Amino acid sequence: MTPNGTPMGPLSRLNSYYWTYRHLFIPGLLFAVVSSIFAMIVPNVVRRAIDAIPQFVVTWKAVRGTPVESMVYWDLFYTLAFMGLVIVGLSIMSGIFSFLMRQTVVVASRHIEFDLRNRLYDHLQRLSFGFYMSHPTGDLITRSTSDIEQVRRYIGPAIMYTTRAVVTIGTALTVMFVISPKLTLYALIPMPFLGLSVFLVARMVHVRSDALQAQYSVLSSRVQEALAGIRVVKAYAREEVEAGRFNRESAAYRDRSLDLARVEAAWRPVFVFLVGLSSIFVVWKGGRLVIEGTITLGNIAEYMIYVALMTWPVASMGFVITMVQRASASMKRLGDVFDAEPEIAGPAPADGSGPDGSALDGSAPDGPVAVQGDIAFENVSYRYPDTDEDVLKDLSFRVRAGTTLAIVGRTGAGKTTLMELIPRLVDPVAGRVVVDGRDVREWPLGVLRSGIGYVPQDVFLFSDTVGNNIRFGRMDAGEEELREASLDADLASAVDTFPNHYETFVGERGITLSGGQKQRVSLARALIREAPILLLDDALSAVDTATERTILERLRRQYGQRTVVLVTHRVSAAQDADQILVLDGGRIVERGTHAELEAAGGFYASLCRKQQLEAELEAMA
Repeated sequence: MTPNGTPMGPLSRLNSYYWTYRHLFIPGLLFAVVSSIFAMIVPNVVRRAIDAIPQFVVTWKAVRGTPVESMVYWDLFYTLAFMGLVIVGLSIMSGIFSFLMRQTVVVASRHIEFDLRNRLYDHLQRLSFGFYMSHPTGDLITRSTSDIEQVRRYIGPAIMYTTRAVVTIGTALTVMFVISPKLTLYALIPMPFLGLSVFLVARMVHVRSDALQAQYSVLSSRVQEALAGIRVVKAYAREEVEAGRFNRESAAYRDRSLDLARVEAAWRPVFVFLVGLSSIFVVWKGGRLVIEGTITLGNIAEYMIYVALMTWPVASMGFVITMVQRASASMKRLGDVFDAEPEIAGPAPADGSGPDGSALDGSAPDGPVAVQGDIAFENVSYRYPDTDEDVLKDLSFRVRAGTTLAIVGRTGAGKTTLMELIPRLVDPVAGRVVVDGRDVREWPLGVLRSGIGYVPQDVFLFSDTVGNNIRFGRMDAGEEELREASLDADLASAVDTFPNHYETFVGERGITLSGGQKQRVSLARALIREAPILLLDDALSAVDTATERTILERLRRQYGQRTVVLVTHRVSAAQDADQILVLDGGRIVERGTHAELEAAGGFYASLCRKQQLEAELEAMA
C-alpha cells in the first residue's frame, strides 16, 4: 500500500471498491487495451500505402501506352482504396472498443460515487453533536458533493486515460525502436523535459487544488449560513454587509481558481512546443535517413502518426496528474470525516432489528427489551467540551414510569442539557442516567431513542408536507393516527384551513408556518410516536395562553399512560405535574409538587405570583 504521505496515500481507501466492481473494471481496461491496439495498427497501414505509391508509379510509367496501362492504374486505385477502407475499419473498431471502455469504466465510477456518497451520509448521521459544532454545514455539503465528484473523476476518466496512454505510448515506442533506434532517440529528445515539466506542474497543481477546495468549503458555508438566516439579515437590513462578506470569500475563491488556471494554462503551450519539437526532429533526421536509404518515406509518415497518436496520451497524463492531485486532496477531506468516530455509540442490538437497534419504520423494535419509562439521574454532572465549568452539577432525582416531571428555572440553568441527557444526545461527565434500571450507555441507541418522543426547544421542520413532517415520528402511522396526534397538539383546526390540508408543503424549515404552528407540528410528531417517554423542551413557548390551555388539557389525559418530562417557563404548564424541579446554576434548588413549592416561598412561588399578576393585568386590559 502506498504510504499516506504520498499523493496516492488517501486514494488507497478506494481499493476495496475496485475489487467490488472488478466485473466492470477488468473488461473496461481490456477494452481500453484493444482500442489502443486497433489505433496503433493504422500507422503501419499508412506506411505500406505510402511506400506502395512509388512502386506503382514506376510500374505504371513502364506500361504507359500499352494495353495493360488501364489495368495497372485500376489495380493501384483499388489497392489504395482497400488500404483506406482498412484504415477506416480500424478506426471504427478502435472507436467501438473505446465506447465499450467508457460504458464499463465510467459506469463503475458512477457506482462507486453512489456507494461513497451513501456511506458518507450514513456516517454523518452516526456522528455526535460535537462533530457538527466544529464542522460548518456548508463544508460538509462540499465534501458530500464537490469532493466526491473529484474522486469520481479519478476513478473513471483518470484510470481510463492512464490505461490507454500506457498501451499507446508503449506500443508506439516499441515499433519506433524496431524501425529505427536512431530516429526514435531523436524523437524522444524533448521527453525528459516534458517529464520534468509534468513533475513540476503536478506539485503546483496539488498545492493549489487543496487550497481551492478549502476555500470552496468556506464559500459554501457562507452562502448556506446567509440563506438560512435570510429573515434576520433582512430584518436588520444587513444585506450589504452580508454581500460584502460573500464578495470577500468569492474573491478569494476566484483568486485561487485563477492561480490554478495560470498553472494549467502555462502547461499547455509548453506541452505543444515539446511535442512539436519531436515532430521537427523526426522530419529533419528522418529526411536524412531516407536520403541514406536507411528508412523509407512511409516510415517518416508512420513516425509522424505515432508522434501524433502519442500527443493526446501524453497530454492526458497532465490531466490525469491534475485529477489525481485533486482527488487526493478531496479524499483526504473525506477521510477526515470517515475517520471521525461518534462520541456517543451504543452497544450492538441483540434483536437484529436494524442499525443501532432501530426498526426501519421508526417504531420500537420487536423483542423482549423495550423502554418502559422509569428515569433516574444519579449524581449527574455535565460540562461542555473546551469549558471549565459544569453546566449541571451533581443532579439526583427519579421519575417513575407513568408520572410527570416539570422542570423550571432561569435561562441558562441547564434545563435543555438535562433533557438531552435522557435520549443520550450527550453523555454526562460524571454520574449516570438510568432508564428502567439500566444505564443509558448500555442501551442500543435505536432501542432507547425509539422509546422516546422528543420536542426540542429549537423546532426543525423538513421541506415537506405537514403530514410527512408529523409522520417523521412514526413512518407507518395511518390517517386516523395522524389526525389524532394533530388533535392532541391542537393543530387539526389549523390544518383544515391549509389549501391542501395535510399535503400542504411547509417550505424550507417550515418557513410558511407561524412559530406556534411549527411548535404544534413538532409536538404532533412526538405524540404520534406513542413512545413510553415524552420529552417537551419548552414546547409551548410560541403558542398563546388559550392554545396552551387546550393542549395541556389533552396532554393531561395522557398523564399516567406515559412518562412526561417537560421544561417550561409557565406555571400553568407545570402545576399538574407529579413532581417539579427548580434548577438554578445547574443545581436542583427546589423540588416538590405545585402546592408544596408555592407554600415554600422560593423561586417557584415568586414565579407563580409574577405570572398571576401578568394574567390579571391582561384580563383588566
